Amino acid sequence: MQKNQSAMPETAGGGFFGWVERYGNKVPHPVYLFIWFFAITVGLSALLHSIGVQAVNPASQKVVTVTNLLTAAKIGEYAVNIVKEFVNFPPLGMVLVITLGIGVANGSGLLQACLKLAGIAKSKVTVTAVVMLIGINGNLAGDAAFVIYPPLVALLFQGLGRNPIAGLFAGYASVSCGFGANLLVCSADASLAGMTEAAARIVDPKFVGSAAMAWYFMFASTLVLTPVATWVNLYLIEPKLDRMGIGVGANAGIGFSEIGDINLSSAEKRALRLAGLSLLGYVVFLAVMTLPGLPFAAPKGGSIVTGPLLKSVPPILMFLFLIPGYMYGTVIGKIKNFTDAIKMMATELKGLTGFLVICFFAAQFIAVFRDSNIGLIIAIYGGNWLKNLGMQGPFLLAGFILFVGFVNLFIGSANAKWALLSTVFVPMLMIADINPAAIQASYRMGDSITKNLCPTLPYMAILLTYAQQYDPKAKTGTVLAYMIPYTVVFTIAWIAFFMIWLYLGLPLGPGYYGLGTH
Repeated sequence: MQKNQSAMPETAGGGFFGWVERYGNKVPHPVYLFIWFFAITVGLSALLHSIGVQAVNPASQKVVTVTNLLTAAKIGEYAVNIVKEFVNFPPLGMVLVITLGIGVANGSGLLQACLKLAGIAKSKVTVTAVVMLIGINGNLAGDAAFVIYPPLVALLFQGLGRNPIAGLFAGYASVSCGFGANLLVCSADASLAGMTEAAARIVDPKFVGSAAMAWYFMFASTLVLTPVATWVNLYLIEPKLDRMGIGVGANAGIGFSEIGDINLSSAEKRALRLAGLSLLGYVVFLAVMTLPGLPFAAPKGGSIVTGPLLKSVPPILMFLFLIPGYMYGTVIGKIKNFTDAIKMMATELKGLTGFLVICFFAAQFIAVFRDSNIGLIIAIYGGNWLKNLGMQGPFLLAGFILFVGFVNLFIGSANAKWALLSTVFVPMLMIADINPAAIQASYRMGDSITKNLCPTLPYMAILLTYAQQYDPKAKTGTVLAYMIPYTVVFTIAWIAFFMIWLYLGLPLGPGYYGLGTH
């Protein structure tokens, strides 16, 4: 791992991915990209509006036209909303809140001690597989996983003498490409199931959906994707990063301190035990709060999945780090009073200045792209194209997965895409004798496989910011070149597994099958 970076004259290899990296690295900083995207969107909105580009929204049967953003009224409206778009940008508040807790966990030394503990597993395969499994299940924490998990994995890899950028990419790819798989039913399954049920009743008025209607398949997908992701990291990503000298001999990552001696002292072991007990107490407290009449109880006629628990992820995660971090720091002697914890929070927040700048420009671009209706019209035209292809059965679902993966590059929000697509594709695929459970499972897959490449999600730009803290040679092309293999391999493996599942006639969830009766 201690190679001389100056001895590495180039950062890109040969072949397609080397070409992607070389030319992608000519792309400037993400802030410039968002400025360009902003300008292109605004200009394109005026052009497309002038030539009358429009489409019929299948969800409402209303005509959707491109909105001209260069009118006096729209410019004035945008100027009024600049601050609002920034302040309401979803990743912003979420990350700031969670970072307060991470600051205490990091400043107290808890994170470093946990990584030393993780270092007991000497096998690269075991460590990587655990990292991938946790990342694939990261959607339980919602979008927070995109920002919080990758730098933690980078720190783990660095502490184990491995390439931290390989860890950074592993964390991001597992969270994004595996976003639709999980060992548990999560809030996204519930929200999507409601839209699936409503669309299915156009064909079958008696159809009843469920958040768990594709759970068996998603559970099994987690177990299949974990070794797939592990293989990609160990045999495609990490060796090439080391060979190209990217991340080799890296500095400490964003906001996180060095691990130091990899061995745990007796004091650290004692502090870890007490921190673990405090964490267990916190989890028990959360479980108690889900009982009837208490704050996180299931709503009437619903379940815990649809209740306030999973809608309160940022503060829950903040305390998940803060409580054991405070306990660890108190026992180890780094925290004498809460003032020490406040200083740790402030120190951690200083590492987010680059993130804040990116969020501002990303928020403005996403706002104008949303208001222009360009993404919506692209999705409608693409849906009509897929509908006219004439494919049947599992192959039709495979085409649908790839189509959703394409649309995902323009509309990042899973709920927003499904609100548009479900009304068209659920009835259409049901008429082709495909169960809505299989349709929703296909959607979750398509929504995941390209999420790591989606430019309308700000997390890739944030990932680049993290990577450049380790190695300034890492640029936009670097991120793209090392993300594409995950997308390609995940797509092939996941669709192949889905086809096998369907042909074997296995249930997708309790009482739901892929093909046959609705």
